[in-house]
Amino acid sequence: MGQRVTFLKETAHQILHVLRLSDDDQVAVLDNSGLIHYVRLRVDLSTNTVSGMILATQPVQSEPKTQLSLYFGLSSREKVEWILQKGTEVGVSAFYPFYSSRTLVKPASLSPKKLERWERIIKEAAEQSGRGRLPMLHAPKDLAGFYFDAVGFNDLCLLAYEGAGDDGLKLSDALDCFSGAKIGLFVGPEGGFSEGEVQAGLEAGCRVISLGKRILRMETAAMVLPALVLYVLDE
Repeated sequence: MGQRVTFLKETAHQILHVLRLSDDDQVAVLDNSGLIHYVRLRVDLSTNTVSGMILATQPVQSEPKTQLSLYFGLSSREKVEWILQKGTEVGVSAFYPFYSSRTLVKPASLSPKKLERWERIIKEAAEQSGRGRLPMLHAPKDLAGFYFDAVGFNDLCLLAYEGAGDDGLKLSDALDCFSGAKIGLFVGPEGGFSEGEVQAGLEAGCRVISLGKRILRMETAAMVLPALVLYVLDE
């Protein structure tokens, strides 16, 4: 408390010209460490710079205790950006876009500029929703290359598959007595997972689950699954 901070040029522009804040206004500042700082502003209009004094600091209460890693199939720009934005708001901790036999987009069509845009969307969504930490965005990778890494990193990996039918494992049963800290969630592309991809996931150690009788669009499933997981875990 009492520490002085200086805002980056981009943030200062937002404070001055978008939010139109001025001297002695107070803002809540997230530092990506799980803390929130309440800051009194000092504005210098001659240089368009903004600094401030920290009045109080406390832990952010909005971060889920369970870290969710979302593995989803690459798709159109609009769908990927929607998943990143809404997934951040829901509480996803890391995004792993993959390409597989049925994804609409292959890695050759990606660019550093597009990845930068994705990171900016995540940052803005994290600020809007009051996240204590920015979700990580990982480079796209072949689905098969993610399976074993995911199972090794997470305490539980769930693969949503429409082919599981009514007899598929229910989410509540898959999470029954779960006491770990990390869960990996796999959602297929528009064409779904092939039977071979599902089998490979099972062999790696994933558990196949059903999301019910209705078949959801991939971008819908990518939001419903993490939201339901956090709900079942009372988060």
